[in-house]
Amino acid sequence: MISTNTIIQSVLSGLLEGGNYALFSLGLAFVFGIMQIINMAHGEFLVLGGYTAYWLLVQGGLNPLLALPLAALMAGAAAFLSYRVFIDRIRTTIELNTLILTFGIGLFLSNLYLQLWTADIRNISIHWLENPITFGGIYISFGEIVTFLISLAGVGSLHFFLRRTKTGKAIKVTAIDREAAALSGINVERVDLLAFSIGGMLAGLGGPLLGMLSFVSPVTGLHITVKAFILTVLAGVGSIPGLIAAGMILGVGEALTVTLVSSSFRELFGFSLFLIILLVRPQGLFGKKG
Repeated sequence: MISTNTIIQSVLSGLLEGGNYALFSLGLAFVFGIMQIINMAHGEFLVLGGYTAYWLLVQGGLNPLLALPLAALMAGAAAFLSYRVFIDRIRTTIELNTLILTFGIGLFLSNLYLQLWTADIRNISIHWLENPITFGGIYISFGEIVTFLISLAGVGSLHFFLRRTKTGKAIKVTAIDREAAALSGINVERVDLLAFSIGGMLAGLGGPLLGMLSFVSPVTGLHITVKAFILTVLAGVGSIPGLIAAGMILGVGEALTVTLVSSSFRELFGFSLFLIILLVRPQGLFGKKG
């Protein structure tokens, strides 16, 4: 018999993890919504951010939370170079080409990580973040709360950037109508480069948090990319705030699946939800039709 406390524990853990899912997916959702590119290297950019924070912690003793901007910049630089050297050359050709190309970039990066850091999993440990918080028999770590708040801040900052800044508005206009944006004087090629770089930075921002919550390894990237794509479809293309709610739905669903059924069915829940959304509401839970 499963106790009420166990159910509450699962729901709370799922909500907190769902907020982190939103940040882990933010870069892919942003690039897909703005450029209609499914960036299959998204997970590898995120892992790069995690390795950056891990390396700075081991070599210089830098707190991973303070390493967040550096992790974001490293991943953003990798995205910038990827776009300038590779993606920009085929941007106007068949869309499938960008899918294949970014998948190839992801494979290259994962093998590069394997050479630099070996296949060992790396965990970013901060003792004070591991301190437990208990109330009424419910347990959560302080780190889960901190990473959840950082995730909310990341999603909220991107939403503010797109709605309230001149550059953000230019990106949104370009996403809606590239020709009209070009006629109005917006450099759409520069916007594409900026958008892809921002997507990389957003991915890199999630890397240290992933390392703190679980671990990073050279093969972690593909799993993150798949999870991010599922969440992007669930939320609906272009719905940045919807990622938070969609992430919580996915997180709670996975947690309850583990508690009520089996941990082996955890990933199956996400894939099942993905297929149901595609069949019932292709525009996503928070996306608009048309």
